[in-house]
Amino acid sequence: MVDISTKDAYMKMLERVMAEVRNISGKSGDRVLELRPSIMQTGKNTVITNFGHLAETLNRDPEHLARFIFKESGKAGVLEGERLTIQGKLSNEEIKRLLEIYMKEFVKCPVCGGVDTRIEAEKRFRFLQCDVCGAKSSIRKI
Repeated sequence: MVDISTKDAYMKMLERVMAEVRNISGKSGDRVLELRPSIMQTGKNTVITNFGHLAETLNRDPEHLARFIFKESGKAGVLEGERLTIQGKLSNEEIKRLLEIYMKEFVKCPVCGGVDTRIEAEKRFRFLQCDVCGAKSSIRKI
């Protein structure tokens, strides 16, 4: 037999918890990252002058983002402080497309769509850990 006062207390506590969960889960889709790369063409090279800011906005290591761009574009390049120099010409649209692919694979949580994530390494594996919903998803190594 369950005491009525205990059941009422439980139901009130459960309602408070559910309201808090709804508040937290509602936050995942609220934040949207807008990336605006500043691109400069110098001779045969493409320079992203605000690359450090882009990596900071994504909360990712600039080296990781640079390796992804080099690999996906098939072009070599150099990371120099805040600037990324890519050997060869890439249009603004191509750079934005590469950043969108990077966000989809290495930033956005596949479960809740949140952007508050981090990359964690465990032995030889890499995981995307979501700070919003707690999901842990495997990602490929670059």
